[in-house]
Amino acid sequence: MKRPALPDGPYLVVGLGRAGLAAIDALAERFGAAAVTAWDDSQSVRSRKAIVTRRGMVRINGSTGTLDGVGAVVKSPGIPPKHRLITAAQRKGLPVLDELELGWRLSTQPMVAVTGTNGKSTTAALVAAAMEASEMSPVLAGNVESDRGVPLSALSSDHEGWVVAEVSSYQAYGLATLLPQAAVFTNLTPDHLHWHGSMRAYGEAKRRVFVDGQRAVALAVLNVDDPFGRSLCGEIRARGGRTLTYGAAPDADYRITACDWTVRDSRIALATPSGPVQIEGRLPGAHNASNVAAALALADGLELGRARTLEAIAAASLPPGRLEPVDAGQPFQVFVDFAHSPDSLTRVLTALRAIAAPRGGRLIAVLGMAPSGERLTRLACGRAARAGCDHLVLCAWSLKGEPPLIALSSVLAGARETRGGVLEVMLDRRRAIARGLSLARSGDVVAILGRGPVTSVRVDAHSAPVPFDDREVAKEVLQGVY
Repeated sequence: MKRPALPDGPYLVVGLGRAGLAAIDALAERFGAAAVTAWDDSQSVRSRKAIVTRRGMVRINGSTGTLDGVGAVVKSPGIPPKHRLITAAQRKGLPVLDELELGWRLSTQPMVAVTGTNGKSTTAALVAAAMEASEMSPVLAGNVESDRGVPLSALSSDHEGWVVAEVSSYQAYGLATLLPQAAVFTNLTPDHLHWHGSMRAYGEAKRRVFVDGQRAVALAVLNVDDPFGRSLCGEIRARGGRTLTYGAAPDADYRITACDWTVRDSRIALATPSGPVQIEGRLPGAHNASNVAAALALADGLELGRARTLEAIAAASLPPGRLEPVDAGQPFQVFVDFAHSPDSLTRVLTALRAIAAPRGGRLIAVLGMAPSGERLTRLACGRAARAGCDHLVLCAWSLKGEPPLIALSSVLAGARETRGGVLEVMLDRRRAIARGLSLARSGDVVAILGRGPVTSVRVDAHSAPVPFDDREVAKEVLQGVY
């Protein structure tokens, strides 16, 4: 299918995070800076009058925002669909594109989209590694950390290989015509309900990556341990799409028959359509066995060389901030992980419990969550965290300057109503990390959860970001002792 042309400008870009700035550059390069305006209500943006791009000066719209003279709106993924500028544009009949849709229309490269609540980053990285091994020149794009990939609209027009796009539900919600060549669904568990409003709406956003009206993605790889994935499988087949399924379910095409792991390695056994497979790699946890199965199914579906794929998967390590070890010579294990939803907390703590248990060690967790999010989900996070460890230290922190106690109060309430490990509260995150580490003895495992690769915090909504990296903080504390 030929990709649709962009709507006529001038263009207003709403939201100036990484994706928004990439959209500005892409539009200014094609149509000139005069055809683009920008808007954001953050303090740092309001203090500027223009953004300097590679193609000139792009004017920043007024602090309240206006649609005067605008022909189309491009929104950053984090801008909610009920934002006043978005709803005003829709009332005026103006086209509204998500940045991901913009990038797809501007490019010609074939795409694999990876979406789901958990496992997106790891699965996308495994798919990219398999493609690289088969010399398909992949590039990571979409909802990825800045040191691993780029927003889709920032891709160079010179790139001729495949795009492996990690797609969040925020991005998927705003898709208009995008349909990738292939797509992977990992799972659907409660998350982002403050943004979508319900699990039904959240699931519908994920569904849009695979189905558009009567069209379906040509190749879909789906987790059929998940009821939503199983349902989606039927929809895609009914529209003529090809499906490959994975999971522990007896009817999965790529069935996980066994997995176990230590601190340093993992062993995964799969039953596949072409026979059994054994993979010895470095990805601990049952959830990573699922990610491996998804990547292998996708690689086989695209007819990549099986031997090269298995070699690439076996050599792969986890993305930054996903079960990332911190080693300063201490006699116990320390891991930093991004887990911040009930399901991801349970998965990560289960994986780490399996590392601590054979050595008679305890599992100690430090958890702090950003205040954004829906209260019932934060309550469930508190329950999952306390139930999954022997000692839980809760703390507060703020990503964008929100009042951090909002998140802490909900997580604490969930933890208090649950039986599990010893519970402590320490507001300051640095002190909480130090406390968790001070409790550990030989053979124990310490999990520092909720931020993963995030490297800054804001004291309040008007301050500049302050450097704070859980990995570096943990290392500093440990180096002062060991």
